[in-house]
Amino acid sequence: MGNRGDEKAGPGALTAGVTAAAVVAVLPVLVLHALGAGLVDPLAHTVSDYVAVPEGYALLAVSSAALAAAGLFVAVAAWRTRLPGAPVLAALTAVWVIGLGLVAAFPTNVGGAPADISAIVHRWGGALVLGLAPVIAMVVARGLVARGARPVLLVRLTVATAGLDAAFLLSHVPIVVLGSPGSPLLGLVERVLYGLVIVLLPVTAHAVRRAVVAPVPSQVVTSPVGAQVDAAPAAAEVAR
Repeated sequence: MGNRGDEKAGPGALTAGVTAAAVVAVLPVLVLHALGAGLVDPLAHTVSDYVAVPEGYALLAVSSAALAAAGLFVAVAAWRTRLPGAPVLAALTAVWVIGLGLVAAFPTNVGGAPADISAIVHRWGGALVLGLAPVIAMVVARGLVARGARPVLLVRLTVATAGLDAAFLLSHVPIVVLGSPGSPLLGLVERVLYGLVIVLLPVTAHAVRRAVVAPVPSQVVTSPVGAQVDAAPAAAEVAR
């Protein structure tokens, strides 16, 4: 059985991995904004439209791979700490990674061209990525609450992401069904949502780490023979 230092180091390393992967996910998108200046309207066009920019396909794939790694790190942290709901989280993360793979492998249509099979698959992959992100975070939050933690920041950020997520996905209904060009601020909304999803990953990992390294409250109980003992070590053992 590992010592307490090993238990604390594991989640800490995974949290650092999530943060690093989130940063890596952001950098290619920032580069694309610089390369695509004047070609892609950041207010009206989504990040996926940067596929038309030179090296856009590769840079978007790097961003997707980094997000997949961050999600996997979160799932591993939850599994290693035996967080309630970890099996469900693992399944959701697997689907989320598949969605990111679809987004990376199947680019969207370029320049207002009619949506082909690749663009349709890309949209469904994007819906999985954006739609499942707050669900994954909420599963973690529920597990933390069940363990006695109070992940206030995680819950608030998850609710904000879910609300904007629903509005963004619903705004695509007239685009898909009626062929509407969409809102002139569609790109801005998507960028805000994309940023929330990226921030949500390290916040989720940090909440898991805090729940693991937080000291177990000391509680005095009475043993069967009448002696008073400290219940904290026993509680820590159960948590392990």
